[in-house]
Amino acid sequence: MTWLHERVPASPVTSTLRRLLAVLLLAGALVWVVPAPASAACTCTVDDTEASARNANDVFTGTVVTAAETPREDGARGVVYTHEVTVDLIYKGDLREATAQVRTVSGGDCDPGRLTDGRRYVFFVEAVDDTLVAEGCGGTQRRRDVLVAELETLYGEGEPPRVDQPAEEAAIEPVGGVSDPTTFTRAAAPGGAMVLVGLLGWIVVRRLARR
Repeated sequence: MTWLHERVPASPVTSTLRRLLAVLLLAGALVWVVPAPASAACTCTVDDTEASARNANDVFTGTVVTAAETPREDGARGVVYTHEVTVDLIYKGDLREATAQVRTVSGGDCDPGRLTDGRRYVFFVEAVDDTLVAEGCGGTQRRRDVLVAELETLYGEGEPPRVDQPAEEAAIEPVGGVSDPTTFTRAAAPGGAMVLVGLLGWIVVRRLARR
């Protein structure tokens, strides 16, 4: 009875199912083997505008002009970027100047790194030792109309920075035909001379009387 050892041809449906099963098994293996990108380690979110604004000391919009790069002082990998920012509108905080220095760092999974020159951002910053710091999970991000509308709902339309105006100097022009006022010395001189003459006369009279 050799028919038990003969292979029965597989149907087309069975072959297709086997191929699909093999593909699924291979895809599952790749999920475990392929490492996740580094950015996946960052778990913070910046979608809650109200929470970001509440936690920040200053909230404003501005344009990045340039940035200076220095090593991190804590010894961690990465660098510190100090950005010069032209301030547009201020929504919260004590910032009043037309420019601000905003510091970011790079090296961590959620660190913002260097911001792009010429690009407008909404800054949610903390004041640390007279320095404005934009944390990775603080909410600082590119300016968007939807984000600005949310800020206006919370704080109104925002205020432009106060630019100090130079003090105006009053220009006094002399009036023609009017001489300078008489000084006190000149006014008191005639009276002083009369007093001196009277005193000398009194001394002469007394000397004559003694003779």
